[in-house]
Amino acid sequence: MSIERRLANLRARFDGVALQAPKRAPRQAEQALLSGQAATLGELADWCHTPARRGAPGVWHSAATQDLSVATLLGADGAATAAFANAFARALDGSTALESMSAVAGLGFRLQVKLHDAMWWRPRRPADPWDAGWASTAPPAQRRLEGHFLPRRATLILAPGEDSIPLTLALAQLAQRSDEFAHPVRWLWVGAPSLARAEHLRSSLTLTLN
Repeated sequence: MSIERRLANLRARFDGVALQAPKRAPRQAEQALLSGQAATLGELADWCHTPARRGAPGVWHSAATQDLSVATLLGADGAATAAFANAFARALDGSTALESMSAVAGLGFRLQVKLHDAMWWRPRRPADPWDAGWASTAPPAQRRLEGHFLPRRATLILAPGEDSIPLTLALAQLAQRSDEFAHPVRWLWVGAPSLARAEHLRSSLTLTLN
């Protein structure tokens, strides 16, 4: 990555046009959702943090250590499945931890994240916060994902399965532009996607809530 790109990445903020930040929920409710699905939680975390196998379905590599990978999360209750995905995203992006800190500790946490972002030579660690957010079918969000989105750090994109047809182009364009990415991207269909028009974008992993 060029010096100019590194500096731009340090100045970058969460892309609120392309992605909607996970919604805050009561802490106890989130903890109950995650602890009640410990096995799925572990599999999701492994999928996020483990470099995907080159050549696997639903995987595009932008460099030797970076990739874009697609998975699907299923559940009998659509609302509960979305709530679980949202809680996982908030834990992954550090929101849950940040909300439990004092103002001073929270400021220190944010500065540490920025410092680690600046240390381009530092290997990413599982505890490092990601960016995470929901994909939207709103025209500005779709245009951003299709043509301009660049991850500032490792990123999880949650995408409602019911919106899979209008979001298929965004996913396809992200895959085509993945050689521009400096960080891994994970695309999680939340609920069964209808991929009749995009069989080549099928998931590399399917997880089911209990």
